Amino acid sequence: MAGHGRSRRAGSRPAAPGPRRAGGSRVRLVAGVLLLVVVCALVLAEGRVRAGSREPVLALARPVAAGQVITVSDLRVVDVSAAGPVSLVPAFRRAQVAGRTATANLPAGSLLAAGDVGAPSPGRGQAWLGVALKPGRYPPGLSPGQHVGVLAAPAPGSGGHAPARVAGYGVVLSVTAATVPGAAAEMVVELEVPRDVVPQVAAASAAGRVSLAVIPAGR
Repeated sequence: MAGHGRSRRAGSRPAAPGPRRAGGSRVRLVAGVLLLVVVCALVLAEGRVRAGSREPVLALARPVAAGQVITVSDLRVVDVSAAGPVSLVPAFRRAQVAGRTATANLPAGSLLAAGDVGAPSPGRGQAWLGVALKPGRYPPGLSPGQHVGVLAAPAPGSGGHAPARVAGYGVVLSVTAATVPGAAAEMVVELEVPRDVVPQVAAASAAGRVSLAVIPAGR
């Protein structure tokens, strides 16, 4: 009997560790659920931050056709939230956009992009004119923004020694070196001048008789 009892004890199985494994699985499951909750909270928080980051930009209050001058009444301010690189025109540039032309047909409600706005147009009663100037006919350091007097020399063969006359006054818009072969040191200057002096300034420029003199603003 004693031997039989020892044999039974020797052949008995150890207790199965099932409950211990089940406990470890529950811990991992809870940890996974907590991690998922944290990730979801972060994603939602980021979404709320992005949605709250809105910027005022310009939109069109009415349709504008290509080539049409954009007025202040054509524009309105809207708040948008855009992801990625965009070229929308910020609201603070409203005064700069007014007076420029549209480069495309723009329906009402469309957001205004930088490429939708053309170069500024001349003011009322003004015109833009380019003149070619030979060396010695423009002051050194001529630069945009300077006020100048446009001088027209008398035509050859007019007799006497008549002085150059003032054909008009204007403002320098740009100064670039001429790219025409053989025109070394010649400059092309874009001017804003009164519209009524354009014919005489253009004629003098075509004949190579134009000079510029820098004058104080307001003369």
